[in-house]
Amino acid sequence: MSAHITVFGSLNYDLVVSTPRVPNGGETILCDSFATHCGGKGANQALACRRLTPRNIGVRMVGRVGLDSFGDQLKSGLFSAGVDVAFVERVGPDSGIAVILVERSGQNRILVNAGANGTFTPDDVKLELFEHEGQLTSLLVLQNELPLPVVLAAIDLASSHGIKIVYNPSPMDMSIMTPEVISKISYLVVNESELSAMLGQSITDEQLTDQDTLIPYLLKFHKTYDFAGTIVVTLGGSGIVYSVYDKTAGFVEPIKALTVVDTTAAGDSFLGAFVGGIVDHKDIESSIKRGAAAGCLAVQKKGAAESIPILADVQKLLQ
Repeated sequence: MSAHITVFGSLNYDLVVSTPRVPNGGETILCDSFATHCGGKGANQALACRRLTPRNIGVRMVGRVGLDSFGDQLKSGLFSAGVDVAFVERVGPDSGIAVILVERSGQNRILVNAGANGTFTPDDVKLELFEHEGQLTSLLVLQNELPLPVVLAAIDLASSHGIKIVYNPSPMDMSIMTPEVISKISYLVVNESELSAMLGQSITDEQLTDQDTLIPYLLKFHKTYDFAGTIVVTLGGSGIVYSVYDKTAGFVEPIKALTVVDTTAAGDSFLGAFVGGIVDHKDIESSIKRGAAAGCLAVQKKGAAESIPILADVQKLLQ
């Protein structure tokens, strides 16, 4: 294959409750529906990369699932979609679980039990995980749903071998967001709250719709962290701002969804399409536009894996 993407991260089995609203403490309410889905930020991003990347580009998932039936479904689901799962290990006893509450507004709240994801140690991070057919992977995609020392070990190993890293630091933990760590990242993909946390400076709702105000925040980030890579900030329905160190900064208009049903996999769909564009040799703005279209399509369907669109639908939306 001409290029290859490796996603190192979590696989979770999602238990999704649709509810009119989140109950108050001690309160019981009737929910609208209950469903189960394969998920986890790592698995969702691997699936998104596969669905939103040309077939000549390989996609590998590196992670762990339990010896339970959830693990069977998580691994077989990715395999059926065309993701390389040779490095998805089966360890006991339990797979990662996410309990997701989705309000009628589309807003979600998520509780996660790490399960097998939490069994990784830094010593488990080997270069062979990031190799394919004798060559190093083109891009390594990381999030924060594995133990943080494992994430740091992966960043250090990949960086030392010249592998470009796409880092989506979610859930955010400022203890590892140091200039030394950030300097090893090629593409940093965050939302506005994560950018605010890293800068220690709040961003108002009014500023979210004013790219001329937001872009200086990105330039400040480059200076604060001595960051020579590309930062992409997703702003939900307000669009995306980005900055390439010492080259350019810009704004991409949002693609508005007709109806917001479930936002669960919107960010992962964006990232998968963006990564696919980068590996497919598209420029930053074109890759971001792919991501915006993928996120728009994702929020119009329920579920995590089920809502991730395919490349053909994204390209059609962008025409």
